[in-house]
Amino acid sequence: MRAIVLLLTMTLTPAPPLAAADPAPTIDWPDFFGRVFVEGVEYSAKLRQLEGRRVRVRGYSISAPRIPGALLLAREPFAASDAEETEIPFDAVAAVWREGIDLPPVPARPTIEGTLRLGNREIGGQIVSITLEDASPVYPGKIPSRVARAKSVPGKSR
Repeated sequence: MRAIVLLLTMTLTPAPPLAAADPAPTIDWPDFFGRVFVEGVEYSAKLRQLEGRRVRVRGYSISAPRIPGALLLAREPFAASDAEETEIPFDAVAAVWREGIDLPPVPARPTIEGTLRLGNREIGGQIVSITLEDASPVYPGKIPSRVARAKSVPGKSR
């Protein structure tokens, strides 16, 4: 009898709520480099520690050059020159969009979340030293993926 009562108590007792996943840490432009010199850059200890993890960065969208499937971010507002080749800031961050997301218009100063990758990489003909892979814009209260949006609509099944 005690076993039945214990089993019923365990079955009917609600589980404690799951802890909300910690939001991705935010990195800021002064956090990027320990040293910048003629031959290149030295990443800060903080950035090296976060490599491979999801992080958030807020910056200014670079509208030109346009890169299909990606966006370049700069520390300060950036306007492309009329020159044939656009030279982006050395500390520009490339956000390579997650596949399959519905991408609403990205504001002029977005917050982007993605997996941090360090090292020179060519994105759309531009060389960047910091990349956010599998990136998505952070919109308060909005879910950018089609799948997540379909799951969040009550009464709608897949």
